[in-house]
Amino acid sequence: MTALALAALMSLPLYPLNPTVQDTLNHMNLHVTAGMNGPSSVVSGGPELTVKYEMLFNHPFVLRAALDYRYGEVSSATFPDGDMHRAILSGEWLYYRGTDRLTGYLGVGIVWSLNHFTPSPATADSLLTNFGITDVSVSDAVGFRITAGLRILRSYSIEIGITETNPKYIYYSQLSPDRFSLAGQRFRFNDFRVTVGYLFTLKM
Repeated sequence: MTALALAALMSLPLYPLNPTVQDTLNHMNLHVTAGMNGPSSVVSGGPELTVKYEMLFNHPFVLRAALDYRYGEVSSATFPDGDMHRAILSGEWLYYRGTDRLTGYLGVGIVWSLNHFTPSPATADSLLTNFGITDVSVSDAVGFRITAGLRILRSYSIEIGITETNPKYIYYSQLSPDRFSLAGQRFRFNDFRVTVGYLFTLKM
């Protein structure tokens, strides 16, 4: 029974009989994806657009560099409300298995999130009136990403991923013409994303 179960498992598309010979990945790809990132405890869900460069490093590992753009709205009882724009640079290692029809992969890597926060007019007025805060921003942050995906017929992809960083809200107060103060409030920023994509072959 065990032998039968293993034989059935190895016959699935994700387990080619000779993966090194039947390598189904191009040497270099430009991978473009679009999708949604889910809400976190601070930021609402929103759209995402990503451009990835992928290089087959050595079977079965792929090196990926990517640039994401994400948008969301902060609506929280704890933090100032406003619009959050993020550009995320990432580097990942992917492990893949599969055939021409279907390839599965898992990845892990580091990210650098460049955050741009614009407080809503009501929030800015409230901070200035009640606390003397003249500006608020969100710091850049380093974090990590975990990715799982499927590649269909070499060119189409479906991907899910978790990204986590720990930036800070930075509050700026102008005390006098030549004096100011800064205060920080760190928070956990994690989100879940689902994307679909297309791969453009750069080198066979």
